Amino acid sequence: MKLKRRLTALLIFLALISACGTAATNSGSPAQPAAAPATGEQVTLSLWIFEGEEAFLPMLQEAFQAKYPNVTLEITQIPEDQYVTKIDTALAANAPPDIGFVYGGQQRWLKAGKFLPLDAMLSAQNIKLGDYNANAMSLYCDYDGKTYCIGSYTGAVLLFYNKDMFDAAGLPYPSATEPMTVDQYAELIRKLVKPSDDINQRVWGGSAHSTYWYADWANNFSPDGKQAQGFLNDQATVHTYDVMAQLVRDGVAPSSSDMQQIGDTNLLSQKKLAMEITDNIVAIPLLEAQNIRYGAAPPPVEQAGDKPFIITWTDAFGVFSQSKHPQEAKDFLAFLATEGNKLRLEATDVVPLNTSLATQLNWGAKNDGRKEVLQALGTARPTVFVPGFYEITGPIGDAFNLIVEGQSSATDAMNEAALQVQDGLDKAWTTWDQIK
Repeated sequence: MKLKRRLTALLIFLALISACGTAATNSGSPAQPAAAPATGEQVTLSLWIFEGEEAFLPMLQEAFQAKYPNVTLEITQIPEDQYVTKIDTALAANAPPDIGFVYGGQQRWLKAGKFLPLDAMLSAQNIKLGDYNANAMSLYCDYDGKTYCIGSYTGAVLLFYNKDMFDAAGLPYPSATEPMTVDQYAELIRKLVKPSDDINQRVWGGSAHSTYWYADWANNFSPDGKQAQGFLNDQATVHTYDVMAQLVRDGVAPSSSDMQQIGDTNLLSQKKLAMEITDNIVAIPLLEAQNIRYGAAPPPVEQAGDKPFIITWTDAFGVFSQSKHPQEAKDFLAFLATEGNKLRLEATDVVPLNTSLATQLNWGAKNDGRKEVLQALGTARPTVFVPGFYEITGPIGDAFNLIVEGQSSATDAMNEAALQVQDGLDKAWTTWDQIK
């Protein structure tokens, strides 16, 4: 799976490559919906989703239809870059599928009433939302006090690190729950680096890049989500970008030109990088395939006292309000939230969206790194709402590149970025307020 598929925020993943509720108390196994009798009305449900789910979707489809023999689930896979356009076109024609993905935080669909609320169904099925990752649910599924979708897996941006490299340097491991500051992160990088004139022999201490795509949105926006100026360019954020850029300039973190020379390789799994802030779905299989003893932690924060923040995502399925079979579609979502989460783990070995279920099914038993992943995911929480976040934040990545290249000071670059983002934000709010 590519990073772009994990989270729209990762579409500018690393400036290097250029521009992807906490787990609560164990509530036990949720009650399952009763299967419809085989003699019941025959129903065909349509579901639209991205391409690339070959390991999971057939298993999910077979299991659901076995439980509901009167329902045929038809799955249409659509290229990711065409998905929003196809859904918008179908909605305009009053002909959406029964079930679709609330892609990339497209909460405009929720505000416009294009999806049905699921709260009554979730309550009736004893599905405890506190068991599901709070950040993913808040970014995709929650709007105006109601829940509109549910998913099967937890994607997340975490700090992964090589424990053997830490041991060799005599350094303590990062905490799985308490984030280090950007200054502490930079200090570790400098202690872990192994310089070499031969780029193929060089070992970097860690990755360094713009932080907006994984950091708490409250770092860059006001609590009401309407102001970028004064937040994106405040002292703590400017300092963060200056520190990250300096790591690249000093050669202790890889630059975009370094990445181009090395080619398409994961530096962490190749033991050429001691720490990386990256996607769990990509990182874990690569690290485990190379038998690397890894750890996981929340990404660094701007300053001491900041709470840990984990950006997460999921395959957020909801029922379109124009569904011809809303009850059967909700039955599917109840199945996805329960049995589907188990099947996701079985099919792809990825943490379910129900992170309590991951603990119950011993996902973390394989190694200490997985245990730490679950601990870090336990710190995930909601953040401020910003309409069009992924469309308006491009200038931040551009600003970071200018700082790295020495074309602008961190202060000037972030001031300019704040102006541009504010302009985009004002327009995004105007568009949002017009949605009826």
